[in-house]
Amino acid sequence: MVDLRKEPLRLDVVTPEARALSLSCDEVRAPGTGGGFGVRPGHTPFITSLATGVLTVVAGGREVDYAIDGGFCEVAENRVTVLADFVEPAAGIDLAAALREHDAAVERLRAIKAQDGVAFRREAALVRRAAARVAASRNHSGH
Repeated sequence: MVDLRKEPLRLDVVTPEARALSLSCDEVRAPGTGGGFGVRPGHTPFITSLATGVLTVVAGGREVDYAIDGGFCEVAENRVTVLADFVEPAAGIDLAAALREHDAAVERLRAIKAQDGVAFRREAALVRRAAARVAASRNHSGH
């Protein structure tokens, strides 16, 4: 029997548009809707929903961050499969632009009346996505 704790994880991140990421790694940390969690080789199988936030991939002692927007994560037999609405590598995010995008989304959200539920939920989701991009970029740049 293979000891899964001694084998690398296989991570696949898929969005509605394409397979965004497919690689081997040592650890995955993700924003679950019930709180953040980490997965290392040999982890117990589970499925969970994901919150908008930062997905961190650790490989060879190096951490790489990605902004993600919701979705689901399945862990089984050293495979981590993430189905997300959106994923963006932190290295490709311009922090100043992400901050401006976040501030603009917050201002638009403030202007929407709570009674307009659809517009409010849509704009709140944009605020969360913008905040995830800022957090991923800050993690990447060390700010």
